[in-house]
Amino acid sequence: MLTALRVLLAVLGVSAMGIALCDILAGPSATAGVFEGLFIALTRSHAPPTGVWPATMDNEMRFYAVFWGAYGALLIQVARDFAARGHFTPWLAGLFFAGGVGRVVSYAGVGAPHPFFITLMAIELLTPPLLLLLWLGSRGQGKPL
Repeated sequence: MLTALRVLLAVLGVSAMGIALCDILAGPSATAGVFEGLFIALTRSHAPPTGVWPATMDNEMRFYAVFWGAYGALLIQVARDFAARGHFTPWLAGLFFAGGVGRVVSYAGVGAPHPFFITLMAIELLTPPLLLLLWLGSRGQGKPL
């Protein structure tokens, strides 16, 4: 369980840092466009791409991307030194879940986003309980690999 938890934390961390870097350098429209295109190709969805985001949203998302990247860096640090930092796992899972709840609030208040972002919402709501179960199951397993 410990190995699975550490791998999941590391994959989530690398993903968060990569997305943050793409958002900052290429912009959120380009980043979302690439992932929406992959989603459409893989699922054969007929959903149209979102298109270019307004300048204010681009500006805001590039600002928040730094915090998403920092979250990713923390996930990687926990995965690398679980013996010293593993106690952060419930907090990190809670933050990820809160992001998913934010998407639910957006969906309810503004409407449905592109199906790719609905998939992200599902991941953000389902992954934290898995993280917590793995964390609980890994307690007492001794030092990490």
